[in-house]
Amino acid sequence: SSFGKMTRKDSLIKKLKEEIRKAKEQIRKLKEEKEHIEKEKEHIEKEFEAFKLKHAGTVENLRQALHIKSDVTRSSLKRGAQLGHKGYTRKIPERVDHIVSLALKKCPECGDKLLGSIQEVRERYITDIYFATKVINTKYEIPRKYCGTCAKLVEPRVSQALPHARFGLNLMLFVMYLRFGLRLPVNKVCEFFQTVHGVSLSEGEVILICHQLAKAYGAHYKKLEQVLKLCKVKYSDTTSWRTNGKNYTAWVFITIGAVLYKITRKGTADIPLKLFGKEQQGHVLVVDRHSMFRSLAEKAGFILQLCWSHILEDAKELGRDFGREGRYVQRKLKMIFADAASLHHEGTSGQVQKLKERVEKLLTRHYRHKTVWKFVKNLIMRDLENLFIFAMRPDVDPTNNISERELRELVLIRKISNGSRSEQGAQTTATLLSITKTLRFQGRNVLDGLQEILKNASRS
Repeated sequence: SSFGKMTRKDSLIKKLKEEIRKAKEQIRKLKEEKEHIEKEKEHIEKEFEAFKLKHAGTVENLRQALHIKSDVTRSSLKRGAQLGHKGYTRKIPERVDHIVSLALKKCPECGDKLLGSIQEVRERYITDIYFATKVINTKYEIPRKYCGTCAKLVEPRVSQALPHARFGLNLMLFVMYLRFGLRLPVNKVCEFFQTVHGVSLSEGEVILICHQLAKAYGAHYKKLEQVLKLCKVKYSDTTSWRTNGKNYTAWVFITIGAVLYKITRKGTADIPLKLFGKEQQGHVLVVDRHSMFRSLAEKAGFILQLCWSHILEDAKELGRDFGREGRYVQRKLKMIFADAASLHHEGTSGQVQKLKERVEKLLTRHYRHKTVWKFVKNLIMRDLENLFIFAMRPDVDPTNNISERELRELVLIRKISNGSRSEQGAQTTATLLSITKTLRFQGRNVLDGLQEILKNASRS
């Protein structure tokens, strides 16, 4: 019996050893398979990186077509006001037009009669409007007399209307505000006046009103051009425009207290050169890296400050499309710009020289991809002297963002109207939008400002 027990024990041990051997063999095969998969994965990733370097635009277009978005890191903060946040409410109106005292004789909840005296009075302010306002039709009886000096009949001017206009000045200015202040299409302007005021306006009348106002504001538009010409720091940008089915160029020029738009057939440096003249030595022009602005600077004598928003955005695309090399350039430029901005426009020529040397150091590195090397080379060989003007001048901004924002107004109008049907329409758009945006840029009430400009023009 003891011999039988030993035999069974040896058999069990032998069986367990065989199972252990099989398990080890299976683990070995799994490890080999894992190593093979990891090598294959690494090989595929290298091939994909090489494909991205070679076809960067194709990958980006595919990402956009498939609506693939990068992961967004979610904030741990809850939505809405945080604990301890001070609440803000609408201010009490300074002017009260009516005071209404309500009576309280029955309970509004149960309907029982209320006895006793009033215990307290609560105040509540309500701001409201009338849906429709009354239209005023005025008949002017205009006397005419013969002037021997002028040798013709003369008559007094109607102060509340433009010459040859069928509508009053308030109505015309409101049309202008709706069209260029609120960017309403012509048909929506007609619908607004019909619904709110009961006035029937055709689309042609709205366009005619805009042309008449553009003529009336022509002198003020010329003044804005003179202001831009004299100011020492200017910002500019361009976009496309369609006029009568043809490609035109829309410009925006900005300085302290003035925004000027122009729509021209050409998009060359001759347009701003005609506006500014050739005596701009020492004046700064803040622009993007368009070659046309370099040509303008050479002809007019401008000092250029290139927009760092555009530079960093281009560097971000390099980091996204060209791997480690692109990310290196992006990181270095971000650090250089951060150090330049930390000078708070009070840097010295020595500090600026050190910043330029840091940019030049980027060219000492070898870049495999031609696009990265070309970007760095152009930044150093062509743009280096135009990068850090803002670091020493408090009146110069490092970006051209203000031009981008103001040009967006014209872009939105273009999307709504698809451009202009004639050169006169394009000029009207540029003139009236310049007046409207300048008033907003100055922080003034648009309608009050429009009336004040015409009053001052009539006095002069």
